[in-house]
Amino acid sequence: NVSAQGSNKGIQDLLAGKIEVAAISRPLTDAEKQQGLMAIPITQDAIAIVVGKNNPFRRGLNQNQIRDIFQGNITNWSELNGENATIRVINRPNESGTRQIFTELALYGGNFGNRANFTTMDRDATTPILRALGTDGISYATYNQVADQNTIRTVAIDGLTPEASNYPYQRTLYYAYKEPAN
Repeated sequence: NVSAQGSNKGIQDLLAGKIEVAAISRPLTDAEKQQGLMAIPITQDAIAIVVGKNNPFRRGLNQNQIRDIFQGNITNWSELNGENATIRVINRPNESGTRQIFTELALYGGNFGNRANFTTMDRDATTPILRALGTDGISYATYNQVADQNTIRTVAIDGLTPEASNYPYQRTLYYAYKEPAN
């Protein structure tokens, strides 16, 4: 049986003995390792910045602009030479491993904004996030989950697309288990 409820929930269930393997999108903490958890790296993946296919903003962004958008310092597309429209930021819930890694990579460990233009989803699921983008939203998602979607576009960062080997928002995905493994 497979259940997608976020990396933290998978780790909690491992520690509680409810599951045998968790697919996680962040490294284990030292505290989790001290409780007998092990993680095996499986693959590299990128975290893509996404907008709706019909969003009129057609430019790339730089890392500072991404940080400013997701921290609430840039709130209108016109601040990025786009149309005069509020940027709706669609965020993942706190338990999301993707959110945690994005916080480290894009926000340099800083906090997400909490202005009126921010929406935090109830579940850590990509499809509802993509549906919520509309023509004025922006979010982030595991690139492999959005690469073939025809309802969204990825936004280049510093001129790089998620396929580039030096794309700035990359992470390792893991399978985690508790020792002793059965």
